[in-house]
Amino acid sequence: MNIFNFEFKRLFKGNIIWALVCSVLIVMFMLFFPSMKEMGMQELVGSKLESLPEAFLEAFNISGATDFSNISDFSAYVLQYIVMAGGIYAAILGVSSLAKEESEGTVEFLYSKPVTRSRIVTAKILANAFILFIFIIIVFIITIISTIIVKPDDVKFVSVITDINKIYLGMALISYVFMTIGFLISVFVKSAKKATSIALGIFFASYILGIFSKLQDRLSGFIYLSPFDYAAPSNVIKNGFEEKYIIIGLGIMIISLAGTYIIYNKKDYNI
Repeated sequence: MNIFNFEFKRLFKGNIIWALVCSVLIVMFMLFFPSMKEMGMQELVGSKLESLPEAFLEAFNISGATDFSNISDFSAYVLQYIVMAGGIYAAILGVSSLAKEESEGTVEFLYSKPVTRSRIVTAKILANAFILFIFIIIVFIITIISTIIVKPDDVKFVSVITDINKIYLGMALISYVFMTIGFLISVFVKSAKKATSIALGIFFASYILGIFSKLQDRLSGFIYLSPFDYAAPSNVIKNGFEEKYIIIGLGIMIISLAGTYIIYNKKDYNI
């Protein structure tokens, strides 16, 4: 029995649906860009932003200097919602991965085969990681095409590609962190039906902690509990990647996966 193939096929349809929905949103977002330049929307939006406290804007990855008539600033702002969707999808994949076998009663079938628990976990991790990679590649390609279509003539193609590359590399880091956290939590979850609500809870709890960290200096340490802020689009476009966040992200992945293997191998499923 090839667990990888079984898991991949089971996840593929959902993957395409997520990719299509996000692709439609990307196209809609990017088609709105020309109006930011041609209809004077930047002046209107800019005046509204200037009336808000700088700390509040920063908490939501915006600054008073954000120019929505600039393709890079506009892309960073709208694509943060796609990055958030990617993080949520990744968390759902992780949380439901191992819980699905127990809730659907297929864990008994798996254990009746000559495979170790570690092999089961490895196959599921690889299948989910590949599915997530396909999702990221699809939305990345759609973003490239959409951005090239609407970009101003005076903006260099290389500049656009570079910025989008940064955004999606950041998305990959954020998504795989959430996926591995989801895997660790999946060991304790008995019902796959709860996966979506748990994944949403994980993502938005960490996201809110990130907001608090930027609103209050005494809560600044909370930002390390918010994987989204490790590579928020507006930050990576303006400042690039911070080494400490890459190290923390990789550390979370390693610890989460190690914990998944250890706990899953010791877990009693009473079969």
